[in-house]
Amino acid sequence: MSSKPKYVQDQEMIPGVYWVGIVDWMVRIFHGYHTDEGSSYNSYFIDDECPTVIDSVKYPFAEEWLSRIAACCPLDKIKYVVMNHAEGDHASSLKDHYHKFTNATFVCTKKCQEHLKILYGMEKATWLIVDDKYTLKIGKRTLKFIPVPLLHWPDSTFTYCPEDKILFSNDGFGQHYATSKRWADECDVSHVMHLFKEYTANILGLFSAQMRKALEVASTVEIKYILSAHGVSWRGDAMGLAIAEYDRWSKGQHCQKKVTVVLDSMYGTTHRMALALLDGARSTGCETVLLEMTSSDITKVALHTYDSGAVAFASPTLNNTMMPSIAAALNYVRGLTLIKGKPAFAFGAFGWSNRAVPDIVAELRDGCKADVYDEKGITFKFNYTEELLEQAYNAGVDLGKRAIAYCEKNAPKQ
Repeated sequence: MSSKPKYVQDQEMIPGVYWVGIVDWMVRIFHGYHTDEGSSYNSYFIDDECPTVIDSVKYPFAEEWLSRIAACCPLDKIKYVVMNHAEGDHASSLKDHYHKFTNATFVCTKKCQEHLKILYGMEKATWLIVDDKYTLKIGKRTLKFIPVPLLHWPDSTFTYCPEDKILFSNDGFGQHYATSKRWADECDVSHVMHLFKEYTANILGLFSAQMRKALEVASTVEIKYILSAHGVSWRGDAMGLAIAEYDRWSKGQHCQKKVTVVLDSMYGTTHRMALALLDGARSTGCETVLLEMTSSDITKVALHTYDSGAVAFASPTLNNTMMPSIAAALNYVRGLTLIKGKPAFAFGAFGWSNRAVPDIVAELRDGCKADVYDEKGITFKFNYTEELLEQAYNAGVDLGKRAIAYCEKNAPKQ
């Protein structure tokens, strides 16, 4: 290993396995996801008799990626390039550069090959199509393949190396996090777990059933390291925390005694009612979160509704319906199925057309499939009164109790 440049030595994850990925310090929007702390596109090089690369990176960083690999091994000596997923952040560098791996075979599932060809051409590539029964020998190591469809594309796959007990998890176990560290336990683990939950809510939110199946398959092999394609990777106690969070989420047991209110307000009256409602919810012992859409975003809405035991959405009427930011937030959580079955409440002001709350109720009930237990909600003309604030407080008490009941109903069985 002494022949490798020092900067490559520094990127060794475990003996013979190197990080050759990219840290994207600047990305702040990732198809609608607000990536406040950047991201990374992780790729790995396995130094064995058949030198192997796991996954690619996003196209603007192709040259940096290739240079990192070349520092480990000449590109024409690479024998295999394993592709776990065809999405652009993990594969788009291949479009103009796959031919530089002149003697490499591209290894993936049939579905992944289909996607790679559609997206990037790769007409002259040499392919090896694998499935869950295939074992690829690369020297002293072997690679096995665990298809995990819809985590989060139909082509998604985990690759497992039994000799090193590594699970190359691609989008699984990821976070959008730009850092010079490579392992979760080298960072503030509580902060990594916060980003992990945010990523889970925003990227994998609607695929809990698929994660349950993936965990069942993964439990049949011994895993010492999880090398993800975004953010930091996992080992030791930190890995246990990530697996436990996925396990709870996949079983619907991840919610906290927590009430989140998502609102927009024109002149502050709906906001004031929200504060009263949150006071009521807090009196029950629940954690409370207020997301004002003038200063928050749908990424945080997903993060907080993900583990809330109950939610409320509030808006004054504008142009005979709810505020556009609330419509966007509801549309987002509906697609991610984050509040399905959870207690949900609606309230808001109006001037002469009382339409916002009925429209919110309809979207919560019919679109998000939430438990809208009071379809009238609270509506008020222009301004609140002391009586209305008391009504909002009592509604918060009720919502808090329902959040607690929901969490207790779905808690792990002792």
